[in-house]
Amino acid sequence: MLSRLQPYVVGIVVALLVRPVFAQDPSPTLVKKTVTIQAQTASLSEYLLTVFRGANIRGGISVVSEHCPEAAEEMPEFSGEVEGVLKRLVSTGHPLQWFQIGDNLIVLNTPSPPPILTVEVREFRFSRKEPLTKSASGLFDTPEVAATVRDLGLVEYGPQLGFAALHQPGTLADIVVLRNTKVLDALNGIGGGDAVWLYKESKCQRNVFSLNWPIRR
Repeated sequence: MLSRLQPYVVGIVVALLVRPVFAQDPSPTLVKKTVTIQAQTASLSEYLLTVFRGANIRGGISVVSEHCPEAAEEMPEFSGEVEGVLKRLVSTGHPLQWFQIGDNLIVLNTPSPPPILTVEVREFRFSRKEPLTKSASGLFDTPEVAATVRDLGLVEYGPQLGFAALHQPGTLADIVVLRNTKVLDALNGIGGGDAVWLYKESKCQRNVFSLNWPIRR
């Protein structure tokens, strides 16, 4: 009897092991929004931010570059769906990947999210009343993320992480508790559908990274 059931048991185990890292929306709608962009000289991250602003999209952008600072280039004029401009960038040599999680669009220029964004945090608390920068700083100070930063030999740069402003007094109702969540999902939670986070990593003279919130309501 067991031998007859074995193929089905194996099939179930494999299905569990190959589940996606993030709960992606199988029918993304945000990339169907329209946008009009002028031709410009900009870095990839700057151009992607223009796309997000023009289409009124929230979410996150991750750009890993060999250059420090990120190199600027001639970016094309475009009018149409967001998915169209992303495919245009792919055709010009940018290996973009994109997916939707809830109301957030995530765009990467790597085959998968950088390791720091996939770190699973056991527990993280933040207040809706505090600045996004303070919440993100607390996230990157969690033991799991801090250990990964050290293991990867990453050095933080930029003015925002760890330099949070004073926040408004909040109540228990403003506190959000996330458990067993990945950094990328936690950043979406911090943004709350009202902001765009930008994670940048470069491998010039040393491995450096930054996390900023260039678009906020």
